Amino acid sequence: MKPVAFIISLLLVFSSPPPGKKEQLLLLSKKYFPENYTVLKEYDEKAIDGLSNGDLLKDFVSDVSTIVHEGYHHYLGLHSSYYTATMNYRINDTLSFSVKNFKTFPSREISNIVAPATQKKIFRYETYVNAKDKYHVTQQYGIRGLLEECVAYYHSFATDIKLFGYYKDNYGWKDAGPWMKYLSNVASYRFAITEFELFISWYMQYAKEKYLQVYRDITNDTGLKKLFVFLDGENTRLASEYEKNRAVILKQFEGILQVRDNFIYNRNTHSGNGLYDKEVKDMADLLQKPEHKILNELRQ
Repeated sequence: MKPVAFIISLLLVFSSPPPGKKEQLLLLSKKYFPENYTVLKEYDEKAIDGLSNGDLLKDFVSDVSTIVHEGYHHYLGLHSSYYTATMNYRINDTLSFSVKNFKTFPSREISNIVAPATQKKIFRYETYVNAKDKYHVTQQYGIRGLLEECVAYYHSFATDIKLFGYYKDNYGWKDAGPWMKYLSNVASYRFAITEFELFISWYMQYAKEKYLQVYRDITNDTGLKKLFVFLDGENTRLASEYEKNRAVILKQFEGILQVRDNFIYNRNTHSGNGLYDKEVKDMADLLQKPEHKILNELRQ
């Protein structure tokens, strides 16, 4: 190669900008969670940039589940509508659930039957049930909006579970720090679907008492019931995967990482992150109350 050509080649190599965040994200998705590749491909690059804390994947990998969540809402807005006959909730390229766009009432009305003390126990209650914005999806479209948010959290949970492979491939078992952060990040989603099952149960209870036709529309909608059963089953499956992965991580870092109360604690750095075991148990206990047997109507 001639000297001038060689210098030009070097300049091109060193002046080439690093891949953008969306490009890095799509490569990650293709390898570890391909079911969301289509969603992320259509998501706005500026939105992805705004949700990513850092320029390199290693810096914003803990934000990926949030990006997937928001990307799902964006995708649904482009490809489905609450103003047509049905709303289609996408799961992957080959699976979606079609729910009729029947009349609903704002989710905040269920606060009439949920004790204030109980509301305070539920992390996402204020955000999704007591949302002040009347245009929030859970207020405009009631239970159908609750389902949209629940599916978005399902995708966050599933994505973080799949990222176990990324952490294993890129960090191995030398440094406990990234794994501690990973466990905490996944843990925050473990009780999300259970919270939404509680919201849906209270919505049905209130509908049965005050909006009988809405209750009938809910319990007669085959697509809605199939979606609920799917999410319920996936919540159990993903929770089991989390427990298996957590056991592997703790075994690999035995003597370094410990579970203390509601935290994962690093004995070397004297630092900790939340594991939310208490919240998981509290939500599961709430769901076991007799009033929530109404959800069995969706399992038939």
